[in-house]
Amino acid sequence: MTANMMRLRLCALLLICSTLTDAKLDIIHSDPDVLVGSDILLLCKADAEGEFSWLKDDEEVDEDRHVVEKHDESSSKLKLKNVQLEDSGTYSCVFENDQGTKKMKYQIYVYKTPDFGTTQTYHEFLVNQTAVVPCVVSGKPEVEVQWFRNERVVIDDGHGHLRVLPDKSLQIQGIQQEDHGTYTCVGKIKGRPINRELQISVVVNELPTVLIHQNRRSVFAGTKTTVSIICLVKGVPTPNVSWIIPSSFDDSRYKYNSDKSELTISAVTRSDFGEYVCTAVNKIGENRASFILDVSEHPTVVLDQTKLAVIPGEDGSVVCNATGHPTPSIQWIRKTTNEKMGSELIIENVMPSDGGLYSCIASNTAGTTAKDFQLITWPGTPTKFRVSPGSSSSVIIQTASVQDGGSSIALYILQWKKPSEDSWSQTAVKPPNPLVIKDLEPYTEYSIRFAAKNSHFQGNFSTEQKIFTRSQREPDSPVLSLSEKKLDKNSVSIPIKQLKDGGSPVLHYVVRYKGNKENEEWTEKEIPGNSSQIQLNNLQYNANYQMEVYAVNHNGSSDAAKINFTVPQPVSQPNPNPKPNPGKGGVVGIVIFIFLMLMVSVRYQ
Repeated sequence: MTANMMRLRLCALLLICSTLTDAKLDIIHSDPDVLVGSDILLLCKADAEGEFSWLKDDEEVDEDRHVVEKHDESSSKLKLKNVQLEDSGTYSCVFENDQGTKKMKYQIYVYKTPDFGTTQTYHEFLVNQTAVVPCVVSGKPEVEVQWFRNERVVIDDGHGHLRVLPDKSLQIQGIQQEDHGTYTCVGKIKGRPINRELQISVVVNELPTVLIHQNRRSVFAGTKTTVSIICLVKGVPTPNVSWIIPSSFDDSRYKYNSDKSELTISAVTRSDFGEYVCTAVNKIGENRASFILDVSEHPTVVLDQTKLAVIPGEDGSVVCNATGHPTPSIQWIRKTTNEKMGSELIIENVMPSDGGLYSCIASNTAGTTAKDFQLITWPGTPTKFRVSPGSSSSVIIQTASVQDGGSSIALYILQWKKPSEDSWSQTAVKPPNPLVIKDLEPYTEYSIRFAAKNSHFQGNFSTEQKIFTRSQREPDSPVLSLSEKKLDKNSVSIPIKQLKDGGSPVLHYVVRYKGNKENEEWTEKEIPGNSSQIQLNNLQYNANYQMEVYAVNHNGSSDAAKINFTVPQPVSQPNPNPKPNPGKGGVVGIVIFIFLMLMVSVRYQ
């Protein structure tokens, strides 16, 4: 019996549980996390009709503070107004009908929003300092604090560069420039997804540093020389850069870039030499660096005169001043010979050979500059020359070089005169060699001399030279030297000379001669033009002769040169063995004998 009763009760309980399980109950609310001071509406809804009641933490709801409304037979509302932290808890909706009771719980979390209060959002620190960045957060219930940088949580292991202090401040040990930026402080209600973020900017200030890679540079002054001085500046805030320069600012040659960290000097001059100081300043302090620019200047040469005309026998000098850096040395040389003359140019007792170009050469490590000086004096006296007759009644002067006295020969003064004249005739001709005097009288003796003239002076005349002009005519009569004739029996040899050939060589001589016999004809012969003797043979003894000689060239024959000479009777020598003289009778007898012999010969023929 007892066992059967137990079975019946168990079956009834199972039936009741099955019926309740079929009923559905739900609490509808938007968000379990509720801000202090807000109103809350909880709607409990069942899928059947019944009675509703509300519990908080398993105790009846205080209806003095909260409102419970029955919406209809299957739902109920709980209104919580101006909730406070103590309103947090578990709210239960209890549904009862004849089938039993069902309860649905809903947790309400009332919170007070995390608040950062007066926490600063901007901090500045000096590099290498230990920086502490506070983050003071209030809120209810308990607020947890986390730090983030670059979306990564800052992990405090107690040994790192970054640490979170017990008061939730962020400590940065030995802060560096790479630590600057934005840090995020997150305040989160413990255990709930309620949080707020605060962006905090960290600036790392740094005293300016200034660096110029070169502390000295040497350059040569010149229009093509450009120097750039780069001042590498670091610092936070960004420093302002200024320069101290050794000379006044020349905006035509001095240029800065946009932040003045680079100074460019174009067309460097000697005045740019000195110390350049780059200064960087920010609110933390200032720093500076210096640079020495050493400018070597190409020598500049200035002569007190570039040309000097001096009469022979006087002294000449010129002053050469040279500037540059380093101070240049000075050396004079003579350009034509490269002869070194020392550092001063003083020429005593000037001669024509001293004329010419001299160079003042100034030298230093930047280079060499030369400037020419021209010393001008009289041209030299012509000494090496040759005078010869030219064609068409002219005279040719072949001359070697004449010292020009330091200035090119501009003219030659040519003079001439006849022996009978006292004054010289002259003409001026330009230098081409040979020099020619034209339109002289033909076949005439002249004295010739000449002198050179440069841009300033005329030199002395040469020694006189005598010469005969040529002519295109017959030669003069030859000269016969009768006093130098030689007789050998009936032959005679007479010397002949040709003083003037008329401007054309003698081709031959015509020799004519005859004795003093009545009606004797002239005998004529030719001898070569280069003959020095006239040789006549087989002349008659004891006879007087006339002789005429003509010189012949291409232009004709000269007048006759005439002489007379005698061929004497040779002197008789005594006969050591004289023959008897037949006398007149004997001669007659010989003649008759010869006649008879001829007659006999004719008869027998």
